[in-house]
Amino acid sequence: MKNTLGLLLTVLLLGCQTDSTLAPSKFKTIMIKSVGEVETLPDVATFQINLNCLQKSVKVSKQCLVDKSNELNSKLLSFGIKQDDILTTSVNMNKSYTWRNNSQVFEGYNSSITIYITLRDINKLDQIYTELLENRNLELSSLAYTHSKLDSLKNEAYVDALKKANTLTDKLLTELPASEKEILKIGNVEISASMPESKEQLEQDGYAVAEVAAQNRSIAISKGTVLIKATLFVEYQIK
Repeated sequence: MKNTLGLLLTVLLLGCQTDSTLAPSKFKTIMIKSVGEVETLPDVATFQINLNCLQKSVKVSKQCLVDKSNELNSKLLSFGIKQDDILTTSVNMNKSYTWRNNSQVFEGYNSSITIYITLRDINKLDQIYTELLENRNLELSSLAYTHSKLDSLKNEAYVDALKKANTLTDKLLTELPASEKEILKIGNVEISASMPESKEQLEQDGYAVAEVAAQNRSIAISKGTVLIKATLFVEYQIK
């Protein structure tokens, strides 16, 4: 009889342990998508230079391009631009034609080189652009602005995103039957929510995904400033 009771008690205890292990913990969560922003003045400019030489023979056109590109490189160095910030991206040579009297007329051989410039002293931009435009063999294009410390500015944008997420969650708590929050997950890519209850039940209880601001965008220029945005996904447990 004692052996039977002992076996029965053991089975009951194991049953209780199994039930507690399988039963999911009941808690509520809120997922916040937040976009942080940092706006600052640019301190770096980038642009492209296209240098052309049109001559009647291949040999003369090639030599013209060599001479003109060497002159241009010396000019750029004299502006204080470092050699590492002068990048040749393409060199081409093609036959050039023009349309005259309803027929194509051969003009010569057009050799060209494209150079990508990074100007780290943005205060010199007006002077450099003006002098380069005076060269009839040059074409300038693709002027853009950026900042030399994008990584640190991006980190500041993430901090701003977290602050916004915390502020929004605090406001939501004033409208919900909860008063405390705790961060469960945080990431800069979309994360899955820790939802022990069904999605339908969460929506009935009024706890759904909240979104702050718009989708993350790449660096853009607005009113003469560089705008850096960073997106965070933050999941909170509330109680």
